[in-house]
Amino acid sequence: MFGRSATCCGSNWLGKSTIISGQKPARRKRRHAEASRKKIAFAALRFFGVVGLVAFALMLPGYVVSRIQHGFKWLVSSTSIQIEFLGSGGNLADFDRDVLQTKISEAASSGKNLDEIAKLAGGLAPLSRVEVIRSSPGKILVSFERREPALRIDRGSQKLVDNGGFIYGTCCTLPAQESESRLPLLMGIPASQGDPGLTPREEERLIHEALSLNRGLSGRGIRASAIRYQAHRGFFAVMDPEGIEIALGLAPFEDKLGRLTEVLQRVDRTKVSRIELDYHGKAFIKERKL
Repeated sequence: MFGRSATCCGSNWLGKSTIISGQKPARRKRRHAEASRKKIAFAALRFFGVVGLVAFALMLPGYVVSRIQHGFKWLVSSTSIQIEFLGSGGNLADFDRDVLQTKISEAASSGKNLDEIAKLAGGLAPLSRVEVIRSSPGKILVSFERREPALRIDRGSQKLVDNGGFIYGTCCTLPAQESESRLPLLMGIPASQGDPGLTPREEERLIHEALSLNRGLSGRGIRASAIRYQAHRGFFAVMDPEGIEIALGLAPFEDKLGRLTEVLQRVDRTKVSRIELDYHGKAFIKERKL
């Protein structure tokens, strides 16, 4: 009995001891794992918090600037804008001034910057240089140089050519363009964009030759109503009001224009229909048919 009892009790004690000794390490491991998870979660929270603060700090100046710009645009759009023109090289026509006044005010009110407004103004009026300055939220100064047209050119519709060879605008559609309608009409030079056989450089060269010819004629008191270019022959000018056609070939024109002056001094212009000067050192005169 004693042995069985001892064995029983010993068995119970050993079993109990074995269970207790197995549970204590498991609890410590769970507490340690839970503490580690908390540390990791706190570290992650702290990391993302720092990243968020840095991002906010970086975005804040841009946001402030954007709100300031928005407020400025609102102030500009809610203010009646005064446009002042400071021009040189010729005054703006009334219709140019009215159009620019309206379009610049609309562009400024819509928030366009000064470079965009300057480009807009240069496309609306015959201006070679445009500078736009905002002197105050409600006032814009437009400094400009007006293009001076020298020729008209046929481009399907008539456009203008300034002394630098720049093609711009439209001609002869408004009463204010009456003086421009008396400029010589340049014909026969195709646009390089529509003619694959003509390069932009060649087009530019021909236009500059036409301008040189017109200046040479004007310098000798000869007004041309038209200047025509013909491939393989060069330039022809039509005198106004006589209607005499003059064949001059290609540049240079100085010697040919000198011969033209001599010829015109010796002939009765009312009897001449054509003068050909595109032969070296010679002049051929064709009389009108009676």
